[in-house]
Amino acid sequence: MIVYADCKFYTKEYLSGRKAVIDTASFDFYARKATQIVKTYTFKNVDEAEIPECVKMCCCEVAELLFKADNSSASSSISSGISSEKVGDQSISYESADSQRQALSSNIKSVIYSWLADTGLLYRGVAKC
Repeated sequence: MIVYADCKFYTKEYLSGRKAVIDTASFDFYARKATQIVKTYTFKNVDEAEIPECVKMCCCEVAELLFKADNSSASSSISSGISSEKVGDQSISYESADSQRQALSSNIKSVIYSWLADTGLLYRGVAKC
């Protein structure tokens, strides 16, 4: 399977000197998942022989979202899913797992549209031959 972005692209091009969100050992896993999501939104319109830079950037950002979501849900059960907290008279509100999934899905869609909206890759109509 072709993965739209590799770890070298992630660290050199996408991050451009920023601190990595995804560790090197985990990047391939999350890049593969992100590639699958991008393929779904682009209806496999990406030329895998020559992947555009915007697609690689999009893949990296989606991979970061997936990594953050996995790591926030894997955090301690005490802090997981807390949406608000009040200290005086202690009041804690929790966010449901379904709500967290919907927020992740919405964030992914936003990232994909921000990188690929003007590329024609999101077009699902009939292509002219």
